[in-house]
Amino acid sequence: MTEQRVSVRELALFCHRSGDIDHRFTPSPTGQQGIEGHQRIYRRRPASYRAEFPVQCVWEGDAGLPALQVTGRADGYDHSQGLVEEIKTCRVDPARIPASVTQLHLAQGRLYAALIAASENLPALAVQLTWLQLDTDEEYPLRQDYSRAELDAFLHATLRRYSQWLAQVQRRLQRRDVSLSTLPFPHAQFRAGQRELSERVYKCIHQAGQLLLEAPTGIGKTAAVLYPALKALGTGRHDRVVFATTRISGRRAAEQAMTRFVEKGYGGNALSLTAKEQACLAPGKACHADDCPYARGYYDRLPAALDEALAAPLLDREGLADIAGRHAVCPYQLSLDLVPWVDVIVADVHHIFSPTANLAEHLTASGGRWTVLLDEAHGLPDRARGMYGAELPKALVMTARREAPAATRRALERLNRQLLALLKFDWSTPDGHWLDAVPEPLARALAECVEAVNAEQALDAFVLQSRPALRDVYFLALQWQRLLECWGSEFRLELERGTGPQGLLLRVHCLEPSRLLALRHQAMHALVAFSATLSPQRWALDTLGLQAGAVAWCTPSPFSRDQLQVQIATHVDTRLQQREASLPVLAALLRQWLLSEPGNCLLYFPSYRYLEACMQLMLMQGWPDGRQRWVQGRAGQGGAELLPLLQQARDVAAFCVLGGAFGEGIDLPGDELHSVVVVGVGLPQLSPGNEQLRRLYGSRYGSGFAYAYQYPAVQKISQALGRVVRTSTDRGKALLVDTRYADPGWRQLLPPWWEYRDYPTAGGR
Repeated sequence: MTEQRVSVRELALFCHRSGDIDHRFTPSPTGQQGIEGHQRIYRRRPASYRAEFPVQCVWEGDAGLPALQVTGRADGYDHSQGLVEEIKTCRVDPARIPASVTQLHLAQGRLYAALIAASENLPALAVQLTWLQLDTDEEYPLRQDYSRAELDAFLHATLRRYSQWLAQVQRRLQRRDVSLSTLPFPHAQFRAGQRELSERVYKCIHQAGQLLLEAPTGIGKTAAVLYPALKALGTGRHDRVVFATTRISGRRAAEQAMTRFVEKGYGGNALSLTAKEQACLAPGKACHADDCPYARGYYDRLPAALDEALAAPLLDREGLADIAGRHAVCPYQLSLDLVPWVDVIVADVHHIFSPTANLAEHLTASGGRWTVLLDEAHGLPDRARGMYGAELPKALVMTARREAPAATRRALERLNRQLLALLKFDWSTPDGHWLDAVPEPLARALAECVEAVNAEQALDAFVLQSRPALRDVYFLALQWQRLLECWGSEFRLELERGTGPQGLLLRVHCLEPSRLLALRHQAMHALVAFSATLSPQRWALDTLGLQAGAVAWCTPSPFSRDQLQVQIATHVDTRLQQREASLPVLAALLRQWLLSEPGNCLLYFPSYRYLEACMQLMLMQGWPDGRQRWVQGRAGQGGAELLPLLQQARDVAAFCVLGGAFGEGIDLPGDELHSVVVVGVGLPQLSPGNEQLRRLYGSRYGSGFAYAYQYPAVQKISQALGRVVRTSTDRGKALLVDTRYADPGWRQLLPPWWEYRDYPTAGGR
């Protein structure tokens, strides 16, 4: 039988965790701080001490149980003293660390000791857990002595428990693989283009590659990429599938597709991850045993919750909450503890790509090969810019200073002095100031604030609970530190003066996150990035951070060209300087369109102000009889009312801002949507930030305007056009309005799947 590999750390975590979830004893040291702490201890140990001592063994297992290959490295082993050392670093008083945490680390040390005693045939060994308090550099040792018999019994009990669990997992995987061998496609037949799409996804997974996949809206991309990914689980090409999406609608589509696969006989399971705040069963409670009943005794009740959860084929937010409620465990932590054992994970891209998220670390730590299916991949660069950005308002620092204890107050005063130094710039320029790097004194002041708060928390774990501004500054400073660790040429620091003496605002911008995305891609077995709008391919490959050998493929449309008839009105100039003059012509054009094209219509504008002005003029000219009017709220709200309205009525004219929530990710099949109108070409607003991006793209790729402005604009247009035709029987129309559509440089970028005609302007049209 093939041996199952497992690390000593995994064994300890799975078999010997107990007690509560408790996040009060943070912050934990960073990985680098932990490494440096270990090195400090190593330098203090005698010559007989061996650091990072390797251990391994093969356990053949009891009858019917899987064999295990156990590997690991003990932090330290001193043969002359008969001592195995487990080193942990902390930023708090070790006396305040929960006993359950201490027992877990001691258990890990005992496993190392048992393996060493067996390999070297020793009669006994001591295990020492050493806490190193990083702020004081003090060591806190805890030593326990064990006989060989005690160590052997402990090791055998641990291995048997883990092997019993693996036997259960293997039985489930065998049932899954049998089901996958005969699993049909979830629809009666493949649509045109779907089969080849699926074949390319399977080949990508087989070759552990990267695939950029563009396919028109409505082809059924979700099922077509999930199907080969599931099949590849059954043939052993990879071990786990992560369906990552940028929108809630994408998550729902994946959940619905998995439901259909289960109905067709799929015998595996799938887990939907949600944000911690959305999953919480005790909103307003702190994540520790004194406040939250679902944190209290969590690890004691976890095994039973895992058993029930893994018996369910589909675990969405509601299903996970039901199981967590029955076992009185935290549903968010339960979802993370399920990650190593589920086949398919549906998650927002934040869980994979954010520097503050840990799903990727959970997947990597659990071993195995995981493939990411990246839905609506065109939206990832913008989302990543937000993930790798941060702010720091001077006013918040001053409020925190008033709240803070004395030692932390002094650190905040030093930070404030560095902010005051930035005010010495020449502020006559209207665009503020943009710096390529964070000044070293400012970075040092932020680090000192973090250290000061850490020291306060070591004395009082609740110091931040009654000081909201201090808490906010602390977490912002931590975010800045994370960004400083990955700072590169794509980052900028923006200074905005604001109004008043405390108006200074600092913003970190990650203009072009492709390098950081590429680092995340490296941990994946394979990556399939798919969307209806990934053209030009070179631009998409560059901005998504895909490797040089990535394959790019555009799926032929399954629809006939005349299913969406796109008319182009080039007689209306919608550029900012010409909008007022051309507004009467535009209003008349749109009024005529609504009169001549019955059915629901979405009208997209480049700005809310332009939308409002045009609609008001249309009302003055005479609103078309029999037409309902719906207008997007200035802040983008109203979607909850729009979709039901379009599904029920057939005479709605809905005015929206291009590129917002109503420009993509909404499904309106059949006669729920007859036409769309796009006013303008959708260029991003001219701003200092976009100009910084244009210059950066120009220096990297030689196409600054196209990369920063033109291609994102066409992407929004393509998404808007994609709202109309969703099935093989859908038909509809679209109108593009702008003089620039007469330019071949713009027209050649439009989706090739549809039929384009010039809009007739004679005869009042």
